[in-house]
Amino acid sequence: MSSMLSSWIKAHELKAPSLQDAPVFYRNIEEKLDVRRASHSFWGDTWKDRDAWDFSSNDTLSLGSSGVLRAEFLKELSRHPQANFASGGARSLPDGRYAYIEQVEQEIADFHKAECGILVGSGFEANVAIFTSLPQAGDVILYDEMIHASVHDGMQKSRATDRVSFRHNNVESFRETLLSTLNRPQIKEKKNTVIVAVESIYSMEGNICPLKELVEVAKETLENVCFFVDEAHSTGVMGPNGSGLVNALGLEREIAVRLHTCGKAMAANGGNQLFFFFFQKDQG
Repeated sequence: MSSMLSSWIKAHELKAPSLQDAPVFYRNIEEKLDVRRASHSFWGDTWKDRDAWDFSSNDTLSLGSSGVLRAEFLKELSRHPQANFASGGARSLPDGRYAYIEQVEQEIADFHKAECGILVGSGFEANVAIFTSLPQAGDVILYDEMIHASVHDGMQKSRATDRVSFRHNNVESFRETLLSTLNRPQIKEKKNTVIVAVESIYSMEGNICPLKELVEVAKETLENVCFFVDEAHSTGVMGPNGSGLVNALGLEREIAVRLHTCGKAMAANGGNQLFFFFFQKDQG
């Protein structure tokens, strides 16, 4: 029997029965974990350190496991020996802002042909920040029914007046749902905005958003429509140099906000280090 299999079997052995004399707090926790162990869904093995093939991690380009990312990090560190790697405070405070991080944000934004960008701690935080701060009272959010759970978390706390789903990757359903927003006076009179929330690649389905078609429908239907695109699963694997679906389609000037992750194909810090971009449409 391989050491990996032995470790997996050991990790699924029930523990609560042997803790009858332990404090109830710890025993209750192990009883909950035993439910996972009994169904063979408890992951307790550090299999990444073993001789095994990886079909599940987000390190899709092997930038982390190959050592490429580590080497580039050390080079960057040597180029900026005085760079401050501590936050020093929230970004809303003077101590939370410094030149190096703002330079990195602008370099990333330039790479994606965006006006500007901001780094935040995780994908969850990024989507919650986007949808709790940008939609205003009177706005309506239209979202693909398969959108990320973190978008739902953000929308629940949003100031938008309403949020309505349309069928997954269905252009006609999107058209019908968009037309239905004209029943709202603040949308019909262009006092507020319809915000469309989609992903570039949907992780659970593995299919690609018909973004170009959705943008064309929006242009034909309403002027006051803007798109928020979650590019978490397209970063690094689509578009020029892995810049994402929006760049691949040349739609940079049609999308208000993009969210890209460093924690998937970029292999940086798990699911953390997310950033989103804004681009103002040309007025002329």
